[in-house]
Amino acid sequence: MTVAVVLATDPIADLPYGTGPEAPTLLHRLLGQLASLNVPDIRIVARPETATLLRKNPETVGPVAPTVIESESAVEDLRAIARTAREAARPVLLVPGGTVANDELLIRLSGRQRDLATAVTETTTGGEDADPAVRLGGGRVMSAESGFHRVTAPNAVFRGPLRVAPARRITLARVAERLAALLETPGALPDAVPRTSGVPALLLVGLVRAGVRVSALGAAPLVCRQVHDAEEARAARSAVEAVDEDKVRLSAAVKSNDGFFTTYAVSTYSRYIAKLAAKLRLTPNMVTSLSMAIAVGAAFAFAAGTRTGMVVGAVLYYFAFVFDCVDGQLARYTRRFSTFGAWLDATFDRAKEYAVFAGLAVGSTAAAAGGSVDGGDVWTLAVLAMAVQTCRHMIDFSFGARGRPPAAPLPVTPLTSPGDGLPPAGAVAARRGGPIGLLKRLLAKTGSGPAYWAKKMIVFPIGERFAVVSVTTAFWNARVTFLVLLAWGSVAAAYTLSGRMLRSVTR
Repeated sequence: MTVAVVLATDPIADLPYGTGPEAPTLLHRLLGQLASLNVPDIRIVARPETATLLRKNPETVGPVAPTVIESESAVEDLRAIARTAREAARPVLLVPGGTVANDELLIRLSGRQRDLATAVTETTTGGEDADPAVRLGGGRVMSAESGFHRVTAPNAVFRGPLRVAPARRITLARVAERLAALLETPGALPDAVPRTSGVPALLLVGLVRAGVRVSALGAAPLVCRQVHDAEEARAARSAVEAVDEDKVRLSAAVKSNDGFFTTYAVSTYSRYIAKLAAKLRLTPNMVTSLSMAIAVGAAFAFAAGTRTGMVVGAVLYYFAFVFDCVDGQLARYTRRFSTFGAWLDATFDRAKEYAVFAGLAVGSTAAAAGGSVDGGDVWTLAVLAMAVQTCRHMIDFSFGARGRPPAAPLPVTPLTSPGDGLPPAGAVAARRGGPIGLLKRLLAKTGSGPAYWAKKMIVFPIGERFAVVSVTTAFWNARVTFLVLLAWGSVAAAYTLSGRMLRSVTR
């Protein structure tokens, strides 16, 4: 659950969203969007005139009946935010009243449960954008601009919405109180940027300079804009309505960092199966169970020890993997996640592989002597393949259990300083030396093209493992399948282990 603070302190929030006398204002549209997200506590910070109108017409502000907080200045805005942050035990969502955004973007922002703080940003190539500049690095906001603070080497802009998790709400309150005190003191904050960027930008600067890791949520391909006049409001509405939000959500359901086989042989169409499953009201756990059932069918087909059984098993095993992808895509598309579902998916992934290994060993023994399916007694190879996979997953999960190392701390820069204390872009990378620095630079160059896919495939991800089994069983026999699995699996285990050790000793 979330506490939303809508800053309706600018007359821009009263601009109409659309045409005609029935068109809602930007503020009322935003309130309706928040209400549709089931935000239980909405607070509107408004100037006295607007606050009076909102109190006189409570039925027009949306079905959630928000609390109206009267404020006469940015100082009072900040103190109202500080009080809200101290009182609330839930995430705090700050949204300017002139925000025009897709529903899907606000849903993504409110759903960032793991982030300590999240800011909506958008990359930019020039300085023509009116929104405050920011510098992004490693998926986080490293520096932010306000009317009093500059950014070294900016590469994006801040679109206005900001979410702070309960673990950092006291920090948010302290930052807001500190900024309010500085604004009240003449000359305490230098005039560094010749434009006004508003309270959200000030709070973003304060959070970043307080050492809070603020994750960057990219707006594209969705729309999030702060409008400044009626023309911009019309343009923003056109941009919002031009986006097919369902298509964007469906595309986002597909992982962007999958392996080569999954990306090109499954994900090109599996998203549409996920959408069909959603229409049929199937749950992700149902699809996971279906995937397991198909894999068991493949194991029985392999156990027949015939060429027909091997081909049928190969086809079934491929579709077992397709539905293994669909369950996660369905979960992301419908936003139906559960701890049990994650456990079930991981458990069935191993069970599917081991069931098929057993089926292949049985089929190889049962095959007609001298036939193309006859691979002899391959039980030893099957057990070795299981052992290699078990060790490989043990390496992965034990390393993951350590958690990610803390992000490199940003320079501690006081709010009274106009600069952010960051080096120019590329300066940090240029200072890295020695073998470790050379290795990191070489790995950084494998971010695209054939080298990228080679790096993804060498670790023998699940898609490639399923592909190896399907292809080798369809054309050869179980002995060939296990020999390829063992050879590639051993290389992958050595590569993974060396990488884990290198990362462990250099952290």
